[in-house]
Amino acid sequence: SMQILFHGWTLFKDGFLTFDLLIVVMSWALEGTQVIRAFRIFRALRLVTRISTMRNLVLALFSVIPKMTAIFMLLLLIFYIFAVMFTQLFKDLYRDGLVPEPYFSGLAYSLFTLFQMMTLDEWANIQ
Repeated sequence: SMQILFHGWTLFKDGFLTFDLLIVVMSWALEGTQVIRAFRIFRALRLVTRISTMRNLVLALFSVIPKMTAIFMLLLLIFYIFAVMFTQLFKDLYRDGLVPEPYFSGLAYSLFTLFQMMTLDEWANIQ
């Protein structure tokens, strides 16, 4: 509210000041709701636009996202190829009684088993 006295109606030209005013007014109006108060942390986002180093860092992070998406899609394709290959090679192991669990008996099982192997999640239990 002090910003309204200082800036006047030009306060609404700045997006962050308008957001700040909205959060403060809503937190006062809805005192019983703690969720609105949690949004006050977003007021710190003003630092990103004010400090040039922070702004450059955020811009660099956003410029990397398309390249990271392409790398993720390539890894997903390789992961799928190996899941299909292991399903074809090892799908009969469970049916023949050679393994206690159907690790590679279907594509979904193969994807899950490969994910477990990749993340080392319960790796010791896969026999």
